[in-house]
Amino acid sequence: MIAELAYQDLEPGSLARLFGAGHAAVLVRCPDIVAELWRGLLEDSAEQMPWEAPLIDIARNYHGSGDITASLGDLFYFQPGRHGYIARKMALSRGKGKGHVVARPAYFVQGGGHYVPRQALLDQCWAIGWRLMAALAPEGTPPADFQIVVQRLKYQESAGDFDRLDALARNSLGRWGRAGCALDERRSQAAGMLSPRGLSDLYGLLAEVPVIGRLLQGINRLLLRRDRSRDIAPGQRLIEGAHYDYRYFSALCGQREQMLTQVFADGRWIDLPIDRATLAVFPGSMATQAYGVRHVLHRVLHVEQQGEGPAGDPRTDNVTVLIGSA
Repeated sequence: MIAELAYQDLEPGSLARLFGAGHAAVLVRCPDIVAELWRGLLEDSAEQMPWEAPLIDIARNYHGSGDITASLGDLFYFQPGRHGYIARKMALSRGKGKGHVVARPAYFVQGGGHYVPRQALLDQCWAIGWRLMAALAPEGTPPADFQIVVQRLKYQESAGDFDRLDALARNSLGRWGRAGCALDERRSQAAGMLSPRGLSDLYGLLAEVPVIGRLLQGINRLLLRRDRSRDIAPGQRLIEGAHYDYRYFSALCGQREQMLTQVFADGRWIDLPIDRATLAVFPGSMATQAYGVRHVLHRVLHVEQQGEGPAGDPRTDNVTVLIGSA
């Protein structure tokens, strides 16, 4: 269910053929390219990452949207079972008549100064994204207008730190905001026929209502036992619930000890290798709409480790780099 391909074999339509054959993801082998990408995005000491920054710098770099997936700049999103990361996100474009790649946001505030991403790095990210996009489009079908998204996502090393950040985020809300978070948690537990949008909202609203709530929770427990997409192994904790990315594709690499990404295929969850030698690529909903490529359900888990492991680098440990197209 997971195919492999060398970067030099990426050509127009090559990913489309593999996804069309039923593969849920493709591992594109490119250790040299990932190493250069990692150096530029994570190891430039002149750049302060948001998980190293004071909160006010994150706020100054936040370019928000009502849709969390469309937000840019620096942000943190902690909500149990839905999301749990600190991130830096950019969108790259090359409009008609423009000879170079343009990034949004164009710079990041660092205390009293600014950090501007190097043009060579932006060009490299664009080149990788463009090649993947051309390979995703069926042969003979040039990619339509698109942007390349570049995201750096930091996850926590311990379950306790996820809990603390969840509590901190929730405490900043008012009473109705906290009630909304509780409703979101309940609706995320809806399984089977109760899980579609609308029905899950209704389940979230009614699950705590006397009598009818107990009845609905009983039905949901039966549905949970039959829903293989809700299976979680002992020692694992759900950080990002099962979802489809809206973009054309997502390509992941990273350095992760406690985090695990899985794709759902053939009625079971399959671990997706995320490392610094490959780009793990899977399609999103825009590929389904544009090319008929089936989007892939995936999730992110935290894996409990016994004992203390070797001390790592807090800047790069449990960090994922995502290159995508939208």
